[in-house]
Amino acid sequence: MKKTHITFAFISIFCLLLVGCSGGNSKTPINEAHNPNQLIYASESEYENLNPILEETNLDALIFRGLFRFDENNEPKPDIAESYTRSNNGLTYTIKLKKGITFHDGKPLTADDAAFTINAILDDHNASFLKADFNEIKSVENKSDEELIITLKEPFTPLLDKLTVPILPKHAFEGQDMRTAPFNQKPIGAGPYKFEKWDKGNSLTLKAYDHFFGTAPSIETVIFKFIPDSNVRALQLQSGEVDIALLDPVQAEKLKELDNLQIYDIPTADYRAILYNLKKDLWKDVNVRKAFNYAINRSQLVSGLLKGYGKEAYSPLQVNEFHNENIEKYEYNPKKAEQLLDVAGWKKEEDGFRYKNGEKLAFTITSPVSDTVRVNMANYAAEEFKKIGADVSVDALDWSVISIEDSDAFMIGWGSPYDADHHTYILFHADQSSLTSTGYNFGSYSNAKVDKLLEQGRTITDSTKRKAIYQDFQQQLANDPAYNFMAYVNAIYGLNKNITGISERTLGHHGSGFLWNVEEWKWNDR
Repeated sequence: MKKTHITFAFISIFCLLLVGCSGGNSKTPINEAHNPNQLIYASESEYENLNPILEETNLDALIFRGLFRFDENNEPKPDIAESYTRSNNGLTYTIKLKKGITFHDGKPLTADDAAFTINAILDDHNASFLKADFNEIKSVENKSDEELIITLKEPFTPLLDKLTVPILPKHAFEGQDMRTAPFNQKPIGAGPYKFEKWDKGNSLTLKAYDHFFGTAPSIETVIFKFIPDSNVRALQLQSGEVDIALLDPVQAEKLKELDNLQIYDIPTADYRAILYNLKKDLWKDVNVRKAFNYAINRSQLVSGLLKGYGKEAYSPLQVNEFHNENIEKYEYNPKKAEQLLDVAGWKKEEDGFRYKNGEKLAFTITSPVSDTVRVNMANYAAEEFKKIGADVSVDALDWSVISIEDSDAFMIGWGSPYDADHHTYILFHADQSSLTSTGYNFGSYSNAKVDKLLEQGRTITDSTKRKAIYQDFQQQLANDPAYNFMAYVNAIYGLNKNITGISERTLGHHGSGFLWNVEEWKWNDR
């Protein structure tokens, strides 16, 4: 795959021209050739498989359900579970399941399926990305079809959050290797929509499940149309070829004037940051990492690149109840950045760049080419870094050729609106290095203090003590940065204005969670 170098200015102008050329100032959709009761979602990418313990997708909330489910406040509430009790020592959870729930193939969902799902996650052979979320479980067994017993090694505060994981049908995997099972391409869940067909490279279709135990879906068909180009997504939203699409700020500013669309500007826990690859010698010196953190004008980035659709970032838990406002925020200070590079031995020479032992201060920021906001941020950062003497380039690549573990630095997107453990342990704990586990510590970050705090944060049940632990974690991370936090980005969705029933909540990374109550959505004109 050929590498693509894209500048911020070119991307911005191109987006404006391409969106603008579709209909100009027209305020009516060009094409509404839809089936009367279907929803077409412009999906940013296609999936490798649809097994929710092997890959997270935005279809999970439609096809599957868990014992618990996040509500409008992102709190876990019983879903397939009817109720639960916890022992006095916090080590045993007894969960009662609702009666009469069936999978899409008509077979009953029982506690045996729930136990199978958790054990499958813990099975190393399956290499589930969720394993670290369940490591504190000692055993899980079904006492009856409607009663599940979970025994922990030690108290595990975020357990109910983790039990929102989709329940898999045990019978669908009999005699199968989970990683290659037909289920992964034709899933069977217990959610409001069932799998209908997958036209690889084009679209995936779901149909309403008539026997869903919750709110019966109003919209009969949901189609995920795979459109990796963000400009094409915006064009098709404007023309009426799709009903919903995630937009970038430039597109949102243009399309918000159209009468046929409604723009949802939703706060998120979704941050953008530059990941430092600690396997590279350059980043082993903490002064170098700190220097580049001081070199970003985040205020300008938010007002310019994001058009105000976001806010400056300084912590992975900035949106969490345990956020720490008193840590080093790395406010823009290029003078301090240059001083730190001097201390680290990188001296500026006549050509304006810095050198150390004959080596030029140079590296590449890799970013997915399909995400224009991330590419623009990477290019913005590269220009900022040149001001302090670093020769920085940007590689905007297709995901098929990206290897985050091998990049010098990577424009990453993460964040979670749920428990503080979520998207912290798997990102920053040393044993979650993607080179040795299924975790997401792509930069091989390792800090013993951070590890200990993340371990304590999982097992302490007292909320006051947990807050102190996670605030200390944020302090330690600021002292020894793994990332260069840049901005929290709002999720900007454009929808056909005739769709109603959307329930907003703080969203996760890449706008995940927007479809959480899609069974309650309706067309008000059909």
